Amino acid sequence: MKNNYVFFLILISTLFGFELSAQSSFNTYFVQFRDKADSQFSLSNPSAYLSVKAVERRIRTGVGFDSLDLPVNGNYIQQVLQQGNSNLLLKSKWFNSITVQLLDTSIAAAWKQQVEALPCVFQVKSLPSVPLEKISIHKGTQSEEGMVSDDFYGPSFRQTEMLNGHLLHQLGLNGQGMDIAVFDGGFRFADVLPAMAHLFEEGRIVETHDFLNFTSPNVFDASTHGTMVLSHMAGIMKDSLFGTAVEANYYLFQTEDVYREVRLEEDTWIQAAEWADSIGIDVINSSLGYSLFDEDYMNYSTSDMNGSTTRISQAAEICALKGTLVVNSAGNSGDDPWHVITAPSDAEHVLCIGAVDLNGNHAAFSGFRPVGLDDVKPNVVAMGRQTVFAASDSTISRGNGTSFSSPILAGMAATLWQAFPTATNMDIFNAIEQSASLYSIPNDSMGYGIPDFWKAFVSLSNQIYSQPNEHSVLVFPQPSDGAFEVRVEGNFPDTNNYHYLYDSSGRSVKYYNWEYNYSEPWAIYHLDLTTQPTGQYYFVIESSTGIQVVPLQKK
Repeated sequence: MKNNYVFFLILISTLFGFELSAQSSFNTYFVQFRDKADSQFSLSNPSAYLSVKAVERRIRTGVGFDSLDLPVNGNYIQQVLQQGNSNLLLKSKWFNSITVQLLDTSIAAAWKQQVEALPCVFQVKSLPSVPLEKISIHKGTQSEEGMVSDDFYGPSFRQTEMLNGHLLHQLGLNGQGMDIAVFDGGFRFADVLPAMAHLFEEGRIVETHDFLNFTSPNVFDASTHGTMVLSHMAGIMKDSLFGTAVEANYYLFQTEDVYREVRLEEDTWIQAAEWADSIGIDVINSSLGYSLFDEDYMNYSTSDMNGSTTRISQAAEICALKGTLVVNSAGNSGDDPWHVITAPSDAEHVLCIGAVDLNGNHAAFSGFRPVGLDDVKPNVVAMGRQTVFAASDSTISRGNGTSFSSPILAGMAATLWQAFPTATNMDIFNAIEQSASLYSIPNDSMGYGIPDFWKAFVSLSNQIYSQPNEHSVLVFPQPSDGAFEVRVEGNFPDTNNYHYLYDSSGRSVKYYNWEYNYSEPWAIYHLDLTTQPTGQYYFVIESSTGIQVVPLQKK
């Protein structure tokens, strides 16, 4: 336990090796504690501070539990808050720290000195880049078998929960086996940030490609924009950030010239799209858009945003028709004279993503549908105002933009697709649209509205697994009064496979036992739902070969 703290104390000292003087312009501080002594929590009872799903994951992966899992000592937090008029913004089990907003900057020097003198405090650092406003974070809810809450996701919970994406995460769907290409202007610091370390350690940064510089390619310089985008999908910081597809494979493609805006960037994007298609990428996230350029003669008009005029939109459409799910940000021109979305998000089969705030209201900067375009655009929306992402100083930060709503949605799309490997990109595209809150009454600012990924999951389950013999699964009787027998081909009931049952709202249900006849190639599951309410249920079998979803209808 001590070794863990020594390592992280050294790490955080390195990350915050600079010290900023306590000026009045800084009112946000990172406070790290020395230990987790006298905690009300124990490593022997991890279910008190980890969800059932998180506990199961730790056990089956052999990670186990250590002191980094324990919550920050509440008494330590109170000691800091008692030193002055301040708000608690964040707390991190991983760094054993809190982020505090000092409301009265005139007492900053004295306050910092008092906090540093507390026996429980290891160090105090000024954070000039952390937002000053305190955001109200939506809380998770308790279920019968466990919960996924803001204690697991930290302040990033709302951007996933808004889409009901946490319900797919509860199923163990985190994008595993899916290939996501990220087109952007660079991924500076992505190779050194702790939030991204798991991607490199697990070999899930499969390929990097700089389409702008072939002589000395390096996607880990230039812009940090791609790093922020990537972290919405892939970032993990305990108690702070959990992306929408943290187990996917990532391909980082630099296509954007951050120093100038020219039409050549369309061509680099097209090259990247062609390469992505050739290597079988599942999902492209492009938080980029093209409309106005450094030279006026290159500019498009809003009437050019018709899905077919620009080269980049044509290429995006080809890429989508060849089977890749192309997800593109709507653009941030909603409150300026341009006003509408940008290319290539105007292409018919590109999933154009607008932005809303944490309450689901349209963000003013999010681009609108162009006049005269027949397609609904944006197609759908996700949280893009005050989203949480990994900052370049190894903390988390907040920001605004359809650049962020797009990867949140793209990661969830990959996670949904993981459950249905036989589905096409347009199956996923259509399920997302049809699940959205405004599907029957789309508008020019939010399109079909906010998707519900649990609803999309249920819809695809009913479509793809409707045939009893498909994927070597037999269910009978179907529907049933609650007593089901599920036969699944293959040696499923062994220590490498796990089984779950969920109702239509995503609530876990205790349910089954199994038997296996080694003379037959079938695992047989006996499910007893006689005491459960009438409705749809989903039996999930997780194995080394993937995830099998079996819909059950109780009459």
